[in-house]
Amino acid sequence: MGIAIVVDGYNVIYSSSELKRLLEKSKYQAQEKLVNLMSSYCSLEGREGYVVFDAYRGHCLKSEEEIGSNLKIILTGTGETADSYIEKFVSQKKAYYDYIYVVTSDYSQRRTADDKKVLFLSPQNFLKEIEAYQKVLRETYFSSPSKACLRVSDYLKSEVKERLDRIREGLS
Repeated sequence: MGIAIVVDGYNVIYSSSELKRLLEKSKYQAQEKLVNLMSSYCSLEGREGYVVFDAYRGHCLKSEEEIGSNLKIILTGTGETADSYIEKFVSQKKAYYDYIYVVTSDYSQRRTADDKKVLFLSPQNFLKEIEAYQKVLRETYFSSPSKACLRVSDYLKSEVKERLDRIREGLS
């Protein structure tokens, strides 16, 4: 059991100005950035993540790729939308998870998956949650000089530091 989060990839990309800018340059850059964000988020939250990208209008085979132990990327096959994949996923997996969060802007999915274990997030709210996590990470690991600039000497016992200082002074 646990919590899963299933994301309609292009819904999120089109809801983010940063990801949309990347999409204008390259579809793959936007996808990669979203996958990186999801990977960090799922690792921090301890959730299993699924990012679903449409291949509805494209001509390709369905593919799934695991990224680490907690994230799977799904490219739907020709003729299958991310929405239809997500609906099937929820229907098949809701007994396996305590909760499934679905990130989509498709409101018809909200009506079809009326279940207490299935929770919907708009792409905008999901992006706000991701931004909040990024802020916490930056503040925790990068803005504090005591944590961001640790040196080997920070881990040494005081006697060892004093001895090293005496050696250094003797060499100077």
